[in-house]
Amino acid sequence: MILHRFIADCSDTEYRDTDKNKSQMEKLFSSRSPLAEINEKLYTEYCLHKNCYIAVTNVVRDKMTIIAACGHEVPVSRCEDLILTVLSDIHLLKNEEITTEEFDRELTAAQQDWFCHSRTQIFRELRIELRPENYSIFEGPPYKIREYILSADAQTKKKSRAALSDILASESFREEIDRIYSARNERRFLGHPVHYLITAGDKAAADDMLEILIPALIANNRLVSGRVCDLQNMQSRAYRDEHFANVFSSMQGGTVVVNLTGDRDAGMYATGFHELADQLGKKLGEYGNQTLFVFVDVSGKRTISDDTIAAILANADMIHIQEGHGDLKRASAYLKRLADKTEYKNVRLREITKYMPKDRDLFSVSDIYTAYNKWYGSGLKTHVYKAYKEKDIVRIEPKKKTDKPYEELQKMIGLTDVKKVTDEILAVAKMQKMRREMGLVDTQASMHMLFSGNPGTAKTTVARLLAQILKEEEVLTNGHIVECGRQDLVGRYVGWTAKIVEEKFLAARGGVMFIDEAYSLVEDGKTYGAEAINTIVQAMENYRSETIVIFAGYPDRMREFLEQNEGLASRIAFHLDFPDYSPEELIGIMELMLSKQGYRIGEDVRDRCLRIFQKACREENYGNGRFVRNMVEHAMMHQADRLLKGKQSPSVTKEEAGLLIADDFEMIGMKKTEARTFGFM
Repeated sequence: MILHRFIADCSDTEYRDTDKNKSQMEKLFSSRSPLAEINEKLYTEYCLHKNCYIAVTNVVRDKMTIIAACGHEVPVSRCEDLILTVLSDIHLLKNEEITTEEFDRELTAAQQDWFCHSRTQIFRELRIELRPENYSIFEGPPYKIREYILSADAQTKKKSRAALSDILASESFREEIDRIYSARNERRFLGHPVHYLITAGDKAAADDMLEILIPALIANNRLVSGRVCDLQNMQSRAYRDEHFANVFSSMQGGTVVVNLTGDRDAGMYATGFHELADQLGKKLGEYGNQTLFVFVDVSGKRTISDDTIAAILANADMIHIQEGHGDLKRASAYLKRLADKTEYKNVRLREITKYMPKDRDLFSVSDIYTAYNKWYGSGLKTHVYKAYKEKDIVRIEPKKKTDKPYEELQKMIGLTDVKKVTDEILAVAKMQKMRREMGLVDTQASMHMLFSGNPGTAKTTVARLLAQILKEEEVLTNGHIVECGRQDLVGRYVGWTAKIVEEKFLAARGGVMFIDEAYSLVEDGKTYGAEAINTIVQAMENYRSETIVIFAGYPDRMREFLEQNEGLASRIAFHLDFPDYSPEELIGIMELMLSKQGYRIGEDVRDRCLRIFQKACREENYGNGRFVRNMVEHAMMHQADRLLKGKQSPSVTKEEAGLLIADDFEMIGMKKTEARTFGFM
């Protein structure tokens, strides 16, 4: 739906200043005004054809305001023809696109002057109500909307390229602008061949990118509307709101920006967004041909998990645009332009560049906005709120960043053969990439894998790290991991399984699909598991260039599993065996866990735990790393009980809180331990 506001010259008509000098009581008891009759005619025309709603909303002196709401397929000339058919003695002077909020204000003003239908009625018929309703005052709205208009303003490729240079655009952005302006494209709107994923370190940086991308699309008739609906702060219950569907249906011809920042309370890898992701994916599939979708991923603020995002993006072809980098000179110029837009006058370059990171040759757009925010905050203290000028800021030291995935894998205890095969996998991936860059034939060698090992041998951990490593090496586009088992792949009825498996592969597109205890697919002797395997084999071939499948399970059972399907075995390129840990390696794992938790132990603890691990290793399926984790958790519980039990007013020193002694550690039952989990790790 495209919303217009027309300004017309009505100096030669009878409508000039209609009813403006009458009181509300006079309007109520007077006969219908001529404009009320005009609006009835326009409304009747809308009811007959349902393609364009038009209403006169205001007359001041010799100027008339007219609003129109029409489908994206209705050209503005058609609206003008309809207006002039009913109002033949006016002269149209100006036309501009407006937001839903402006459209609402016009309707509300018109309703007060007694010549318009109910605002509620019109919004319901047009289905343009975007604001959430019926939400609890305790929970707040399930999403927020910022709506605005962007204009092409005779945007040319030269202007776009200049703007790209101003914001330090990445090569991926420059390449997309070249595609948009390519002479090979037809200059007419027939739908959206692609949608966009923008990643940036700051929302303002992403907005700068949109202010170049959308006008370029408008200038090339890839968009027929400059209206942008920016969806923010979405919670998992957003899709249940009555007006949520209107956001996408009413924006046909325009752009919906979906910010991938969810409910903070749900956690970084929350699963509560799967239903919302499913609905967003359906909206993308339903309206994606007529509505442009732009997904914005702000680094450090996203709370929706990778596999949830992948499930959304799998419904359309995506162009990934990343923020760019620049040297100190270009970064300083960008920062100066931002500063000049503020109320602070005569800003010196030296004042703002001191907030830039030191000892660096290249600066990201995120670095620039971080420096800008620091400078602006300092300016508030020195120029506006001067009472705070000398007040020191209490600074909190940031947490140390975790190691890179490859380094983290190398630091893991044991797994010598696994690390060796991982290097082989990376070598194959790098060689494939080099061949593509050289223009050689792309062999598209299979990268599917099989992990065999007993419980607790780090199969899942290695799979997660491997997905991140392959993302860094640009082998995978997303680098997320979708973990699933039999219950996630096998349907309850005949015919369901193939669809479920296909959906899982779509969710894993661009990442890793990790199937744990894969042998359970065939252990029940029923046909549903066999159907799942056959579908998986076919999907492994169909998605071989986009998705890596990793099967995992006990060694003996995995061998039997492969023997059941020759096509499956032939598609698995890498076999990684995860051996049981030795008692000495379990000591190393324990020390690593304790170090990460900030605990210390003495030699007597190591000696005691070594004896425990020697005994545990003689048990069948004792749990390996899981056994260590559970024993450490029990030790923490014993320490807490030892330090606090029987004390009326507990007082514990920092030294005591960080020390575990030998008596805190004990042998724990195998079977009982396997079933128990605690929330300390």
